[in-house]
Amino acid sequence: MIAAVCAATMIAQQVGGKATRDALFLGTFGITALPTMLIVAAVFSVVIIPVGGRALTALGPSRLVPPLFAASALLTIGEWGLFRYSPRAAAVLVYLHIGSIGSLLISWFWSLINERFDPRTAKRQMGRIAGGASLGGLVGGLVAARLARSLGPSGMLPLLAGLHLGCAVFSMGVRTASRPRAAAPRADEEVTEKLAPGPPAAEKPAPPPRAGLSILWRSSYLRDLALLVSLGAIGAALLDYVFKAQASSAVARGAPLLRFFAIFYTATSLMTFLVQTTVTRRLLERLGLARTAASLPVTLGLGSVAALVAPSLGCVAIARGAEATVRSSLFRSGYELFYMPVAPDQKRAAKAMIDVGGERLGDLAGGGLVKLVLFVVPARSFTVLVGAALALAAAGLAITWRLRQGYVRTLERSLLDRAGALELDGSLDPATRDVLSRTRQDVWLTDVRALAGRPALSKTPAASASPLPPVPAPPPDPELARLHALRSGDRDRVRATLAEPLLPTLVPTAIALLGWDEVADAALAALRHVAPAVIGQLSDALLDPQTEFVIRRRLPRVLAFCTTPRAAEALWAGLADSRFEVRYQCGRALARMHDHDPSLQMPEERVRAAVLREVAVDRKVWEGRRLLDQADGSDDDSPFVHQFLRDRANRSLEHVFTLLALAWPPQPLIVAFRGLHTSDEALRGTALEYLEGLLPEPIRVSLWPFLEDRREARHPPRARAEILADLMRSNATIELNLKQLREQLARAGTVPPPGRPRT
Repeated sequence: MIAAVCAATMIAQQVGGKATRDALFLGTFGITALPTMLIVAAVFSVVIIPVGGRALTALGPSRLVPPLFAASALLTIGEWGLFRYSPRAAAVLVYLHIGSIGSLLISWFWSLINERFDPRTAKRQMGRIAGGASLGGLVGGLVAARLARSLGPSGMLPLLAGLHLGCAVFSMGVRTASRPRAAAPRADEEVTEKLAPGPPAAEKPAPPPRAGLSILWRSSYLRDLALLVSLGAIGAALLDYVFKAQASSAVARGAPLLRFFAIFYTATSLMTFLVQTTVTRRLLERLGLARTAASLPVTLGLGSVAALVAPSLGCVAIARGAEATVRSSLFRSGYELFYMPVAPDQKRAAKAMIDVGGERLGDLAGGGLVKLVLFVVPARSFTVLVGAALALAAAGLAITWRLRQGYVRTLERSLLDRAGALELDGSLDPATRDVLSRTRQDVWLTDVRALAGRPALSKTPAASASPLPPVPAPPPDPELARLHALRSGDRDRVRATLAEPLLPTLVPTAIALLGWDEVADAALAALRHVAPAVIGQLSDALLDPQTEFVIRRRLPRVLAFCTTPRAAEALWAGLADSRFEVRYQCGRALARMHDHDPSLQMPEERVRAAVLREVAVDRKVWEGRRLLDQADGSDDDSPFVHQFLRDRANRSLEHVFTLLALAWPPQPLIVAFRGLHTSDEALRGTALEYLEGLLPEPIRVSLWPFLEDRREARHPPRARAEILADLMRSNATIELNLKQLREQLARAGTVPPPGRPRT
């Protein structure tokens, strides 16, 4: 609310200031001096922006913005006093103040805002804050139009000073209170390093701050932003000159001209407010940032075409007003969000240079182009200038397409850089943070030879007894002797036999031994050694619904070591199994195969189909999926789940992310998955924003209900009498279950004698 009020006050001052600036300057110098003034203002901005960027990087927007608003108010009062003695000097100073310093303050205010939120939250809140700004623009235009006749252009200056003084007060309530985020990597650098463990963040020396020009030189993403701003500014300057030239020739100078500009800016602010409050947020959510920002070059192009078709003051005013409306609503809301994944130190150094410097350089180029056209072809200046604006609109539209891809890449790199900042339990020590930064390559590596040395596994209900009965004494045939040993039911003999290389005739028996927990690890190791030669037998057992479930859920861990298309086909087919744990292990096996052999094809279409099958379930089914093999190291080689995530990680979500990593970059997906389980809302918001930009729409729409709302459902408390009645009604069922359990124990010979306490 405070941010919205501050934005409203700031934009009200800007709109009133623009009307006052134009009326003062055009009334004092005339339209012929406007291109020169554009160039002077651009040069002035280029001079002050680097100094301001260094100050913003060193102090931050929280400490810098409020006092600068107050200083701007004092400067406006000084300009008001100067106007009595030198109107021409005051008009130039007001033009520089409103066009350069005022624009710089607006840019820094938005820096103050977007450092408060993560990308996901910012997308929701930015529309409301920008809506307040649009309302302020409407109020500022109305006030300027109302007071134009009574106060005149110079009489507006004390009112503008009061508005900036109010901005100083309100901006103090928008100070960034969130803890500083880790710096993201440079937006242009390819992330080739693994998420390897390193020293804690607190022990790493802080890199020296770089200048804004250095950051722009290194970052293709920020350069595209600067290019988009500059191209739009050049096109707007050309259209603005055409509009003001016709207005100054049709309207008398002084109060009438101020009133005309005030009415124009009021109408523009009204349209901005309506667009901002009705369609901006909806378009941001449906179209994304790039398509929403593309609305500016599209509007500039359509307005230029309309002005060429009907070259009149009314048509040009509509074209200029439409461009200003979209710039202050749709474009501003989308454009500011482009900065969210950029590291704060880089953002502070480069944002003002892009926002204000890019716009002023656009004004400089626009002013120079206007002077050139007026000198070369003065008779056809209207057509040439509007046509040039149309060409610039087409170039800006091409830039927005590159920004869409750059935004997702920058989010990805921001996630990777912040992998060590995860705080899943709120008190992680440095060693645990290092564990979080392991890559999939690190966590998948398993020493097969050590499998046989693992301790005995706890038995599951599906394999409480030996699956194969003992057979008579072995015949002298060595192969039959080994078969007899495998089927003896003696754990030590079975493990010793499995330690030797398997013969093809023993493979079916070894597959059956996967169902015996106490020797399953040895059977896995033995089958992995011969898996490339017996893929057919392994695949048939995996896909046969008559095979025991405990065997089918362990077979993918054998096929995972066969990086061949035939083994991959069996695992792809296993992703359609009716049992979740079989599908889960097949997905993990495919991920391991892909890590060890990146050339193995993982078609995106098959990944999409598998993910859509997983998410097409009820929430209770989604949240109720569990793994039975908890004691056999199921999580030890998982790139997503570590020991402190086992109790809270959702297996369905982990399986979906494992599948997604087959077709999309795995490292940022790993960080995003962990970010969804952390208490850091900024990291969680960044993860959600990255997923929204990365995933195809069918997957995003189906998966989002399981990601967006993590709050537990609150059921109304039940009365104690009601709970007691339900318990008593369940008494008969409880007694029946206990009776069946006693009968099962009696048949198994494990019923304790009378007098001994039951366990």
